[in-house]
Amino acid sequence: MSGALRLLSVCANATRKDAILAVLDTVHGYELSRVMVQAADRLGLNFAVIIMKPRAYPGEEPPSSVVEAMKASDVVICATSMTMFYTKARLAACKAGARFLSMAGGTPSTLASAAMQADFRKQEKLVGNVARRLTKASVIRILSEEGTDIELSVEGRQGHAITGLCKKPGDAQGVPDIEAYVAPVESSVHGVLVVDASTSVTGLLTSPIRIEIHHGEALRIRGGSQARRLVTMLEDTKIRNSFRIGEFGFGLNPLARFCGSIIEDEAVMGTAHLALGENRPLGGRNAAPIHVDLVLKQPRVELDGEVVLKASRLSI
Repeated sequence: MSGALRLLSVCANATRKDAILAVLDTVHGYELSRVMVQAADRLGLNFAVIIMKPRAYPGEEPPSSVVEAMKASDVVICATSMTMFYTKARLAACKAGARFLSMAGGTPSTLASAAMQADFRKQEKLVGNVARRLTKASVIRILSEEGTDIELSVEGRQGHAITGLCKKPGDAQGVPDIEAYVAPVESSVHGVLVVDASTSVTGLLTSPIRIEIHHGEALRIRGGSQARRLVTMLEDTKIRNSFRIGEFGFGLNPLARFCGSIIEDEAVMGTAHLALGENRPLGGRNAAPIHVDLVLKQPRVELDGEVVLKASRLSI
């Protein structure tokens, strides 16, 4: 209940004048709706819930009836099992003036987590500093003891901040995600990426996933059953752009812990993540129907040759 109250009053900045819509699915929607409705009642909010069939992959569009409800709302909280942050539906809702909060992969445990109790306002300054540093950077290199050695260009690309706080119409945030991210120049990414924490389609990894990348495209993905599930989902989109690297970001929530929910996993302080697929809402040019986040536990990150993350310590 404490997490649900913070979600509505702090993160969504909801008022009694707002029309608030929670978009959920049948994976955890019934449990989440009960606590959200109770929290909304305590705050005296105008709150509605839609529970739909789960999407097949991150970024799949919702039914048209859901899109229309989102566009008609002042606040949209999307706690579906697969993210809707990169959908046309989300962009249309924000264009219509909705404040959008993504809690992708969220569960009742997410609302009960320490990550929801983070001081979101206090972290704003750090997140802004990191986003500005990403904007100034030209080349990013990521290394890890697991075998990651990847380089990418962000020349001309703008860093962005996810603070977990929706303040004005059209804002789109994640919660309890706190991060700074940038869309790499699509063809610039080269090297080997070894994902050792979690992904948005598998949850926590039981064994690492090794991805060989050339000219921005994942040409070979190896690992156990979770790697095969990732490949199958990407192949099912039938678009090669789904295999392109679309994002790099730093996790910046000091209270987040690895739990298998991507909205918290990618926020863990001292981690970094990359993503495959759609990145146009992030300032990139890669059009794809899917966006899959890939989280690394303790990478070493260099911006233009300067070490800014090592052994989970960020120096920006």
